[in-house]
Amino acid sequence: MQKFTVTSALAGIAALSAVGATPATSELASEVSCGDTIVADTILDRDLVDCPNHGIVIGADGITLDLNGHLIDGDAAPAVGCRPRMEPCDFGVFNDGHDGVTVRDGSVRDFATGVLVGEARYNRVLNVSSSRNQFFGFVIAESARSTIRDSAGNDNPVPDGDGLGVFGSHDLRIVGNSFLRNALGMHVADSSELLIRGNVFSRNRTEDIKLEGDRNEVRGNRCARVGPCVVIHGNRNVVAGNRSLRDEGGVLIERGRGNLITRNVVVRAWRDGIHLAFEGSGLRSANNVVRRNVVRGSRGDAFAVASPDRRSFLGGNLAIAAGGDGFDIDSPSAKLSNNRAIRNAELGIEAVYGVIDGGGNTARHNGDARRCTNISCG
Repeated sequence: MQKFTVTSALAGIAALSAVGATPATSELASEVSCGDTIVADTILDRDLVDCPNHGIVIGADGITLDLNGHLIDGDAAPAVGCRPRMEPCDFGVFNDGHDGVTVRDGSVRDFATGVLVGEARYNRVLNVSSSRNQFFGFVIAESARSTIRDSAGNDNPVPDGDGLGVFGSHDLRIVGNSFLRNALGMHVADSSELLIRGNVFSRNRTEDIKLEGDRNEVRGNRCARVGPCVVIHGNRNVVAGNRSLRDEGGVLIERGRGNLITRNVVVRAWRDGIHLAFEGSGLRSANNVVRRNVVRGSRGDAFAVASPDRRSFLGGNLAIAAGGDGFDIDSPSAKLSNNRAIRNAELGIEAVYGVIDGGGNTARHNGDARRCTNISCG
């Protein structure tokens, strides 16, 4: 089976049989079987086990699928005879194009993708666990004004399994979920105006949050172990009030302009705590603001700005006990103001010639007696 893309997953929808225009008032749960299309509110009264292709297909607007604590279970094998680039295959709950649908209170596992919401608005996924799926726990694709809340996209396995994929969507709320032990916790691509708040990420093999989009907010999330916590390819995103513990890194901007990184706490990062741009990557960042963050005990530098970055500002940050420098600034167009570097193994602030000194920077009790280079520090 091919790895999911928006195009391949939504292809072949026209092949689904049409359902009645006026749904019935209720669906008898005892009559629902693997692969059925529901067109009315449905409450499961039993598990669906070893579904060979889809679990349940949503066939009408405005309905609720209440899993009622039950499980929709796939057979952990590709659907026989299904061509994934020509038709949708092997989804636990499949909703393409139906607005105002709620899926709630149960579990989905062992499909290619656990729950798909595609080309729809005002959908809700509430208190649903989606695990052990080959590619994604949840996917929201080409959709708007929808919510996933109090749910769990955990244990979707390496090498391909992601907790949540968001593609070509806008105005979503992703709140209070957990994404644990996946290949990648959450992948956001070509999406904007998302609120990603109060989620927990841990032990994901690559990134916890891979953010490829503009004007999104990542607030108050918790990341622990492996990581890095947030990797940005995008513009004008806000990353605020997050905590990262023992990740590869806290916040990394590989490409992007005008992002705000503020009030985050990064503790014991394996490498650098907060990093802007990377040497030799061919990617550039510019005009980012890194303000009032705390990085403590990172093995590399606490804060690093590589030379491809342009005109970014670091102000009011605190670097404590890094294994390298408190601030390693290789971009001469960066500006530093009111930062503090305390008890770092090397320099408090190592800045290249030309870095803009905004004043108020301090460096104390660091390993290198010079304290700072090419910038004044008290």
